[in-house]
Amino acid sequence: MKHLKILLSTVFVVYSWSVHAQWSVIDTTDARHQKWYLEQRFSPEEWNASNFASNEEMKWFNDSRYGMFIHFGLSTYIGKDLSWGMCQTRKAPDRGNGPIADSVWVRYPEKFVFEDFDARRWVDIAKRAGMKYIVTIAKHHDGFHLWDTKYSEFKVTNTPFGRDYLKEIADACHEAGMKFGIYYSQRDWYHPDYEPVDTSLIEQVSEPPYFKSRAGVPEVKPGPKHQKYIDYQFNVVRELCTNYGKVDVFWFDASWWGGMFTADMWQSEKLTRMIRELQPGIIINNRASIPGDFDTPEQKIGMYQQRPWESCLTLCSSWSWSDTPVKTKEQIVKIITSTACGNGNALLSWGPKWGGAFDPKQVRRLEEVGDWLDQFGYTIYKTQGGPWYPENWGGSTYIGNRAYVHVTDEATDRLVLPILNNQLKSVKYLTGGRVEYDQTSDAIILDLVNADNSKESIIVELEFEHKITGMAAVSGQLSKFSDPVYGQVLLTKEDLNAEGILVVDLKKTNHVTGVGIELSKPDGTQKFSVEVSTDGKKWDRLADEIAPAGTWELTVSQFNAGIQLPGDDIRYIRIRATEGDFIKFQIKALSVYGIK
Repeated sequence: MKHLKILLSTVFVVYSWSVHAQWSVIDTTDARHQKWYLEQRFSPEEWNASNFASNEEMKWFNDSRYGMFIHFGLSTYIGKDLSWGMCQTRKAPDRGNGPIADSVWVRYPEKFVFEDFDARRWVDIAKRAGMKYIVTIAKHHDGFHLWDTKYSEFKVTNTPFGRDYLKEIADACHEAGMKFGIYYSQRDWYHPDYEPVDTSLIEQVSEPPYFKSRAGVPEVKPGPKHQKYIDYQFNVVRELCTNYGKVDVFWFDASWWGGMFTADMWQSEKLTRMIRELQPGIIINNRASIPGDFDTPEQKIGMYQQRPWESCLTLCSSWSWSDTPVKTKEQIVKIITSTACGNGNALLSWGPKWGGAFDPKQVRRLEEVGDWLDQFGYTIYKTQGGPWYPENWGGSTYIGNRAYVHVTDEATDRLVLPILNNQLKSVKYLTGGRVEYDQTSDAIILDLVNADNSKESIIVELEFEHKITGMAAVSGQLSKFSDPVYGQVLLTKEDLNAEGILVVDLKKTNHVTGVGIELSKPDGTQKFSVEVSTDGKKWDRLADEIAPAGTWELTVSQFNAGIQLPGDDIRYIRIRATEGDFIKFQIKALSVYGIK
C-alpha cells in the first residue's frame, strides 16, 4: 500500500465533471479554485482557438458506444504491461525504472515471429463481440514501430515476422467496414532525441507533474535535442495518416497530468491540424494537452457529461496479454451499460499472445458479451445517456420516446425516478419478471422485487408519449460517491462516539475507493487523522485534517502504470482525534465505498 494516497475535500459536487478521470474542461472559475491534476482546464479563449471535429463527424463515435483496444508490443513477450512492465529506462518526466535491462528488451524483436497472426480473424472477433471500432497500438512508450516507417530501424519489418502489422489490421478493418483507429504514444523511452524536459534543470518529485525546477532555475525547457524529436514525430505521424487508408480515430497518450506533459512539447495544435488535413473527418482524443474531441478516463468509468468521452479498461489485469484473471461477463456488461448511461463509450483493451493468437478463454468471454449485445444492444447503441443521471444503482439511456433503465446493483429493489415533462405510456421489464410501477405527480416508482435477477442486469423500458429531450432533475442530495467509479457502499455506521480513537473493521480486505465522514462536534472544529491497514498492525497514515461539523469525503487512490487509479486494498480504517483538549469526538455517520 506504499503508493496509496487519500484526498480530502468538502462535498461540493456537480455532475459536469468528475475528479477521477482525464477530462478537458473550460475553466470559467475564479483563479483560486482548486484545480485537480487529472482535469486540464482551458480558458474560453484557449478552447475556442483549438481545433475540433464537427458534431456530424462525431456521430458515428457517439452511436458506437463500444470498441476494441488492441494492446500488443514487445512487452507481450514476457506477458507484462506494455513498456511499464519492461523498460528499465523511463525518461523524464516519467519516473522509476522497469524490470528488464535495456540491453535485453531491445533484442526482443529478434524473437518476433508472429506465426499465428490473422488480422481478418481479429476483426471478425471484434464484430462478433459487438464492438463497433478498433484502435490498435502503432507505437508505445518503448519506441518500437509496428509499421514500416522510413524514420527508424527499430520497427516490425526488421523482425523475423517481416510484415507491416499495422497495414494488415487497417486493411482488414476497411474490408469489413469496421472503423479503424491508431494509438500513437508521444512518449518515447528509446529515441535518442526525446527530451521533453531538460533533466539538467529539474528534480523529480513524487507528486504530479513529477518534476520541479532546480534551485535558481526560472523555467524548465525541453532538452537541446528535443526539436529533432518533434521533427521526427511530425514525419511518422504524417506516415500514419497517409499510408494506411481511412483513419477514423487518432489516439495520443501523453496526458497533461498536472503539467507533466504540455502542448508545446509536441507542437500539438500544429500536429493535430496536420492530422485533420491529411484525414478529413478524423476524431482525436485529448491526450496531446489540447482539448481534443473526447475525454479519456482510464481503468475507470466516468460520470455523466454531454461532451463525448471514452473509458479505456483492460479485459485482464494488464495492458497487453497476460495470464491474469479475465473480467466476468457481468463486469463487462456493467462497464458497457455504465459508460452508455453516462453518455460515453467503453474501449475494452486486450491483446494476442506473442505468437499472434488470442487466448481462447478471452475470446469466449468477448463472444458471451456479444451474445448479450445481440439481445439488448438496442438499449446501448445509438442511445444518449439519461434522462436520469447515473447513481450507484445503475443508470439510463434513451432514444426517441423510449428510455431504458439499467439496474446493475442487485441490492436495489425500488427506484424513485424524477418525473419527466412527458406522459408515461407503458413500462416493460426487458430482462423478465412482473411489471410493478406507480406514478405520482413528481416521480415514477419502479418496484423491482419481482424482477428476474438471474441476468447480468435488470433492464426496464419506459415508453413516453413524446420524444425525450433533456435530463430529469437530480434525485436527492448526491455526493461524489454517486459516481459509479466508486462502486457500492461497503459499510455504513451511525452515531459513533469514540474515546479519541475509532477503528472500523470491514471483516475482510476490500478494494476501498472512498470514506465519507459526517462530523457532529457541536462547537468549533475537529482535528483528526485517518489511517488504514490490511492486517490491523501496520498502519498507513493518509490524512491529518482540521474540519468543522459537516460531511467530508475522502477518495482513495493508488499509482499504477503511469496513472492514479481509484481504490486500494484495505480492511481496517482508524480515525484518531488529534486535538489534545477534549476526550471524545463525535461521528454522526461513517460510510465506506468500494468493491468487495
